[in-house]
Amino acid sequence: MAANIQAFIRKWNGRTLEDDGCYVSKEFHSFQVAFFNAMRKIAKSLGGELVNQSYGHYDMSGFIKRGDKYVYFSYCNCGNRTHVELKARSIYDYGALCPMLCRTAANEKDYRGGSNNWTSMETCEREIERLLNTEHHG
Repeated sequence: MAANIQAFIRKWNGRTLEDDGCYVSKEFHSFQVAFFNAMRKIAKSLGGELVNQSYGHYDMSGFIKRGDKYVYFSYCNCGNRTHVELKARSIYDYGALCPMLCRTAANEKDYRGGSNNWTSMETCEREIERLLNTEHHG
């Protein structure tokens, strides 16, 4: 069963959010909450749960746990703090081609984990499932 996160992607992708300088703006905080709700849907669709979510200043991360396996994920707007990019971009655009990082983890505090895998919000469910089905080393 695939999580339906298309409404989240349509609402937020390509938007430029308010920037409150050294504070996270209310608008960016709303994006963070919506992002974690989407990740929670993905975790549930994979038979897992969202654990240890972390809100940063224009970034967020967390872990999806299924059984004794964990996948760490991270999304960051650091290159252009107020622009939301959830889809894979063309090689001719600025920055990384895919905005999300995912990797295997030994537990919900393992921020080093396995090899980095870059994905978009559109394909992260498939990537997280692939990582949950791989051999984890901890």
